[in-house]
Amino acid sequence: MAWQEPLAIKPLKVGQMPAFLRAISPVMQQLTASEIDWLALFGERGDDLLSAIAIATAKPRAWVDELAADEAILLAAKVIEVNADFFARTVIPKLDGLFAAAKLPHVTTSVGSTPSST
Repeated sequence: MAWQEPLAIKPLKVGQMPAFLRAISPVMQQLTASEIDWLALFGERGDDLLSAIAIATAKPRAWVDELAADEAILLAAKVIEVNADFFARTVIPKLDGLFAAAKLPHVTTSVGSTPSST
């Protein structure tokens, strides 16, 4: 068993987000399903998921690779749970507030030809 130390799973830091999002993007469709088939997910996109776990936990990929299968699945679930909750409760409402506060002018588009200048 590789995971013998306490490990606190925290929301991603901004510096972790680009690499995490690149790693996790290929598995997002499976992660948004009502029931996640973790074994199928690891079979199809295991490398992406393990890389995302390494980034989110700030552990080397080699450390993650040494986890027992049940530990890796549990850790992946916790990383997704913590960060999904963080995005839903914190990031998205703040972005919505920023967009509402900006009150961007309404832009319309028209279909067809534009008047020519003569």
